[in-house]
Amino acid sequence: MIGATLTGCGPGDDPPSSNAPPGDEEYGFDVGEDWYGPGGEGDYAPSHGNTPGVVRAAHQIRAGAFDASTLSAEETAESYDLIVVGGGLSGLSAAHHFRRLRPEGRCLVLDNHPVFGGEAKRNEVVVDGRRIVGPQGSDDFGILPETGAPDDYFTSLGIPRELNYAKPVDGAAGLNIPFDHFSYLHWKAEQFSVGYFFDDDPKPSSRIFPDLPPRASHLLRRDGCKGWSKAPWNERSDQEVIRKWRTGSADTLRGERELGPWLDSMTVKNYYESVLGLPESVTAYVDPILASIIGLGCDAISAWWGWHFELPGFRPTDHYRDLTFHSFPGGNTGFARYFVKDLNPDAIAGGANLEDVLHGAIRFNALDREQNDVNLRLEATVVRVERDATAGVAVIFMRDGKLYRTTAPRVVMASGGWVNQHVVRDLPESHREAYGRFRHSAVLIANVALTNWRFLEKLGAAACVYEGGFGFSCNIHRPMTVGAGPLTMSPAEPAILTFYVPYFFPGFPAKRQGEMGRLELLTAPFASIEARLRDQMLHLFGEAGFVPGKDVAGIILNRWGHAYTNPEPGFMFGADGQRPVHEVIREPFDGVAIGHSELRGHQNWTGAAAEGRRAIEALL
Repeated sequence: MIGATLTGCGPGDDPPSSNAPPGDEEYGFDVGEDWYGPGGEGDYAPSHGNTPGVVRAAHQIRAGAFDASTLSAEETAESYDLIVVGGGLSGLSAAHHFRRLRPEGRCLVLDNHPVFGGEAKRNEVVVDGRRIVGPQGSDDFGILPETGAPDDYFTSLGIPRELNYAKPVDGAAGLNIPFDHFSYLHWKAEQFSVGYFFDDDPKPSSRIFPDLPPRASHLLRRDGCKGWSKAPWNERSDQEVIRKWRTGSADTLRGERELGPWLDSMTVKNYYESVLGLPESVTAYVDPILASIIGLGCDAISAWWGWHFELPGFRPTDHYRDLTFHSFPGGNTGFARYFVKDLNPDAIAGGANLEDVLHGAIRFNALDREQNDVNLRLEATVVRVERDATAGVAVIFMRDGKLYRTTAPRVVMASGGWVNQHVVRDLPESHREAYGRFRHSAVLIANVALTNWRFLEKLGAAACVYEGGFGFSCNIHRPMTVGAGPLTMSPAEPAILTFYVPYFFPGFPAKRQGEMGRLELLTAPFASIEARLRDQMLHLFGEAGFVPGKDVAGIILNRWGHAYTNPEPGFMFGADGQRPVHEVIREPFDGVAIGHSELRGHQNWTGAAAEGRRAIEALL
């Protein structure tokens, strides 16, 4: 069961006995026609989540299909000064900074998906003549100040800092609807209309609001933070638990120890239960919130990240009070499109204004042309990277079932470690060993196109948090006003209801949890996930008048098998006298530098852009 709450163990402890499925190392990735599902409308329709072609190619790479010392590949006879492997935000940033530093140079970006952006892509659906948009994955940003520095992308790419959103009208005029898909979970919960749903027979370990009315009135709207004052947690003194939860601070508990290494020596679960003495119900409540931003729950993630994310019990702060969480239409695909438009103005139709960059058609035939300084080659899966005695580095990629070989004096691997450790033939042993300590987990982002959302209006909630079902949260968001609209949003009109479904299994070691999640995500047919989503919505919203056959216009699934890096204790500051793994991977070798957001531990657009920049600067 996704998000099952089990008795937790530390990463080194024995897991509980279970008839859990085998790890993904035993799964053949033989995805069939019933697996992928519809992709909606527009340029992104053929590329939502990991595509069947990407999944099959990944299995071939892992199975050693390209390990032979000599591969028969056609020479492209191209001349580039840099090859970037990966067309996500890290790779696009690397190309951007290469052009900044070497404006006369030529660059080739190779990406294995049909559309650039990595996880920063979008889903588009047309319902009753209205185009509605949801994120495929990467989402959320804050407005960064103008500095004029190389990483001031708002200035260098021409991204406006003044952004507007559609205004709720009609019966939704009193609803506080989030702009994004994360802030309502914790950081801005008191500012939005959030519903909390619990079953008749909730698990004692996760019963956060024990005074809730029966299931017939199962919605609780948080009123500021007052709801927490009613949470006795059952296992401890009411006031003592509330005090530690609200005002506990790692800064005052560390003693003479250095804060970072001390927190990085334990899990969030250890910190909550052993250091603060909080009950397991606290850990269980935080588990899905933490998993939604970093992939796994409290028993697997370093406590340093609890402090970094400013979770309750780590450091009371008003840091987020004045921060607005923004979301472009379709999430951080907006940044990817701005990068591409800057690298190649012909790549997206129209000018460099917000409306054209976000809504202009992608000119696929302009992405990869002989006259371009920067070429972006899609559906090109890199299968081998190795030294070349003449040119420096050779890259072999597969496209349309055929292998090609090209060379350059330098290569940035802006792809994930789960790929790099298989395709980079001359990877130093230090890097290979470090990659062995990385953990990754899966996520499903489901965008449900609604014909209307009157049932949410009736409940008085724009976002929902629940327990014991498929996923743990979902929400609609206020669309950004771009160009002519939309200027308003009414419950009678279509909208996207987005589910972020992390796959975590408390009690099992982190590596095992990742394998179990990928197995569940990558073996489930589209129809089975669709049925679970419809059942979940009916369970949550049925009493408010939700009817799946009438209110759901369509569902798009975005499956990401390695969506998150899961930083265990020791990831940030090292463990057992070893260097932190991210420091090792950052060291360039033989004309190759690795730059990917996973090296930050927490993957976000700013970290991805920073790693792409760092990698190319290390080579130059």
